[in-house]
Amino acid sequence: MSTPAMSARTEHDAPRGLQPGAMLIGVAMLCIGALAVAMAVAGGSTLQLGAALVALAGGAWVLWTRQVQLWLVAGLFFLAPVDISKAIVAPEGQYYSPGLYLTPAHAVLLLLAFWWAASRRLVAGRWPPLTGLDMAALSWAGYLLLRSLGSAQGELAVASGVAYALAVLGFYVASHALQAPGALRIALQASVAVLLIEAVYVLAQLLTRQALPLPGAKGLTEVAALTFGGEGLAFRPTGFFGHPNSLAHHLSLLLPPLMALALVGRTWLPVRVWWVTVATLLVAGVMQVLTLSRSGWVALVVGGLVVVAGLVRCRLMPMRAVWRLVAAAVAAVVMVVILYPQAVLRLTAPDDRSLESRGLLNGQAMTMITDRPWLGVGFGEYNRASSQVVGPQFAQVSEDYQKQLRTLVVHNHYLLLAAELGVPAMFFFLGLLACMIALPWPLRRWRGDPASLALAIGLSGSLVGQLLFLTADNFYAETRVFMLWLTAGVLQAVVLRQRPVPRGGAA
Repeated sequence: MSTPAMSARTEHDAPRGLQPGAMLIGVAMLCIGALAVAMAVAGGSTLQLGAALVALAGGAWVLWTRQVQLWLVAGLFFLAPVDISKAIVAPEGQYYSPGLYLTPAHAVLLLLAFWWAASRRLVAGRWPPLTGLDMAALSWAGYLLLRSLGSAQGELAVASGVAYALAVLGFYVASHALQAPGALRIALQASVAVLLIEAVYVLAQLLTRQALPLPGAKGLTEVAALTFGGEGLAFRPTGFFGHPNSLAHHLSLLLPPLMALALVGRTWLPVRVWWVTVATLLVAGVMQVLTLSRSGWVALVVGGLVVVAGLVRCRLMPMRAVWRLVAAAVAAVVMVVILYPQAVLRLTAPDDRSLESRGLLNGQAMTMITDRPWLGVGFGEYNRASSQVVGPQFAQVSEDYQKQLRTLVVHNHYLLLAAELGVPAMFFFLGLLACMIALPWPLRRWRGDPASLALAIGLSGSLVGQLLFLTADNFYAETRVFMLWLTAGVLQAVVLRQRPVPRGGAA
């Protein structure tokens, strides 16, 4: 017997033919690929020629399979953690601001946003949905863009605002494009696939003891080697990023959902899916240890605690399983101490004045916030403004060290937001994060779908870990911010599958 809800779901999941816009995107990819091939042949660049051929093949495949949205979703989540980019507006002046770098993931995101919105409006006759969290996030992006206008940094500040707005667009598009049949599954598969490929790349970096930066990477690869004040030396892999902390951030987003799905067990997951999840979890855990990122370790522990607490609360994990997990965690820590003592040195040995520098930068940022607590200095203006501010502890270090500090941005995202946009804006951002974290609650509405509940708890745990990660690194408008908002979009997508948005309306 079928119910109206089941009938509606069946109709929604029914396969469709070629959507209006699919041909346009496929032809656009083919044209772009053909143009790039011509330019590459004329310029003699093998790398450009290869990328152009991939674009041609991708466009042809999209037209052949007629699954435009699924392939664009797969491309978005596969390319998101690959930190290669092309400078559109680069920071070339004396004072730093992120500028705008277009990544392959950004290009796929724009195509996905266009196709999803156009097909929804032209085919389904409905306007794109808008939840309360969507409105808050889009308002946040609009405020950043507004505060970048009229900046002394000129177009560089505006470009930085556009870069951040792309991250928020990723949140919005992921929240709703993943509602299509099969879209969430292929997004998860693409995220796992790129992680496993990245693991092979990390292995190559470890064997060669070199960062092996990707073509087009803009990171600082010299930080791959870490000394412990003469007590030892460690190599820190960077993966598909230019910095090991960025790799640790990527892993801190993926590990809690993997842990949640692994702990749910084979009762609610297909056996093959569960084994792949466990294997990926182990690989990602080893990579997180090798990054030697203390913030990444803390984010992992906090996210893991949220996962365990959530699964116990909704009775998906009995207490005896918790004790087994504690025993396994203790055994894992002992193995790390024995097999990789550099992890212990990372916590006990000198850290090349890393913590001291963060403290000095935090004091300087607090001085800037005290001077302009309500509106800040303007988005993208931190480095220019900080060049004129003396931190309260600057007198304790040499002038050369002070000059080096003035070229940096405070390694605390909350202080950065408060300094540039004001204290109220910082609390608004914190409120946004809190609302995202709370999306899976109340847990009682998830009855009958334990796997989705576990995934939602895991994603929520990832965002809780980010609350702490954001206090210890210089997140600005770059790849990590893009991945953070994309993760929040996946969480809202999982929740909306349980609580759909009314057709054409707001929720």
